[in-house]
Amino acid sequence: MNTALAEAFSVALLLAVPACAVIRPWGWPETIVAVPAAGVVIATGAISLDHAAAEVIRLGPVIGFLAAVLVLAQLCDDEGLFHACGAWMARRAAGRPRRLLVLVFVVASLITAVLSLDATAEGRRP
Repeated sequence: MNTALAEAFSVALLLAVPACAVIRPWGWPETIVAVPAAGVVIATGAISLDHAAAEVIRLGPVIGFLAAVLVLAQLCDDEGLFHACGAWMARRAAGRPRRLLVLVFVVASLITAVLSLDATAEGRRP
């Protein structure tokens, strides 16, 4: 595959993966699209297998950390931590929107500081 075609193909897949993550066709997680897209990019020669392997090795610890944080956030969600925080904030706000905004900011900041930004995102998922 020539360089221009490989780049165009890679950009198309790079745009498709986040689009599927946002749109979530059929309710599927983004990995259903991202993993095959990575395989296609390697199979077509847009990126070499050696280069892909080197990136996986280089980014492995970061990916492992993010996966662990997401698991921890899911466990917190399963145990009702985020629901309990929301109920507590609603009670403390007592119908005052500004107080609720401040409480949401403070609690989200604390969750971000303790569990990382990914946990905060997990807590606000529908």
